[in-house]
Amino acid sequence: MSIILAAHGTHSVTGRACVERIREALSWRLAEPVRLAWVDVCGPRLADVVGDGDLIVPAFLGEGHHVRVDIPQAASRASHVSVTPHLGADLDEDLVLQALASRVEEAGGPWPTTIIGWAGSTHAHSRAQARRMAADLAQHWQELGVRVELATPRHLPDELEAARRRGGAVGVASYLLAPGFFQDRLVEAGADAVSAPLGDHPAIIQALVRCLDVARDAARKAA
Repeated sequence: MSIILAAHGTHSVTGRACVERIREALSWRLAEPVRLAWVDVCGPRLADVVGDGDLIVPAFLGEGHHVRVDIPQAASRASHVSVTPHLGADLDEDLVLQALASRVEEAGGPWPTTIIGWAGSTHAHSRAQARRMAADLAQHWQELGVRVELATPRHLPDELEAARRRGGAVGVASYLLAPGFFQDRLVEAGADAVSAPLGDHPAIIQALVRCLDVARDAARKAA
């Protein structure tokens, strides 16, 4: 049985290195080996490496097509494969929020208008999760009077223009796991500042550990 951290995949060398650091940190926390596989773009692909009895940890913030379709299909290629809740399920409710707020503060925020930049999704569950994150972040900074918006890279320039008409600095909170195509688009949009992706922030590693704990507890109860 192996633990496999399943990530989206990227052509970005920096992005792949970031996810590798997440794998290393998770392995260190668990004191056991963790393998890395990709769902799209680059290899090794999850569907090619999954084996009997493996435990897959989806390192995805949103419950989109990869989480709902691609990963279960890959898991079906072997016997007795378990899949944990995905990272964005945030089973302790505020761990991903803590990581996002921390990255914003590292970048000099929060700003009067803070726009959460995310990849977007055609799946309602994923969109709802992103909206909840925006609401939770606004609540987190309520006493500071921060206006929190949500935008994909495609719509970010329009959101920036509208925010600048209201006045005050405008920054982007990167609701992404690692550098790559979408992070580049956030930076290119021209905000006053953009936070780093969540990466191997300690709260992200703890959220992944929590996903594993939940899956293992369920397996023990079912045995």
